[in-house]
Amino acid sequence: MSLQSKLPDVGTTIFTIMSRLAAEHNAINLSQGFPDFDADPALILAVSEAMAKGQNQYAPMPGLPDLNVAIARKLHGDYGWMPDPETEITVTAGGTQALYSIIGAMISQGDEVIVLEPSYDSYIPSVVSFGGVVKTVQLLPPSYKVNWDEVESLITSRTKLIMINTPHNPCGVVLEQSDLQSPRRNRA
Repeated sequence: MSLQSKLPDVGTTIFTIMSRLAAEHNAINLSQGFPDFDADPALILAVSEAMAKGQNQYAPMPGLPDLNVAIARKLHGDYGWMPDPETEITVTAGGTQALYSIIGAMISQGDEVIVLEPSYDSYIPSVVSFGGVVKTVQLLPPSYKVNWDEVESLITSRTKLIMINTPHNPCGVVLEQSDLQSPRRNRA
């Protein structure tokens, strides 16, 4: 029996290359957020104490209720938005898991996803693994600004997602408020 991966041949990603270069040159690795310090001993103690008290079982799928409430309060304090911790907060093991889960929930065979390139290296393989079709818009140096006319030209009835993040990963451009407003609203 042979197994064949559903993931496309992604090869060596930019994050692998940057991590290797950072190690070779004893540089700070900004590509993946590797900390250059040990965990706070108080955190290690708190985790040990929680595990000793039996808090070492699977959490509910959206996250521990107390944690979700704390996250909602943090968002409210930082941004003035109070999400519903039961319906608008989901805790994942990391960004890649969250993205894969969202893409899996949204994308079926033949659905289209617009990706701004360069992009985080899990976007395209995740879309392809669920049978999606990737359409790319190239962000060009030095500004890496989004060509929204090009994005709009790629939207069809099969478009289900447009992958946007700000600051953009990996090129770092920060979208402006005008980037996040619908062009149709601006023309009305």
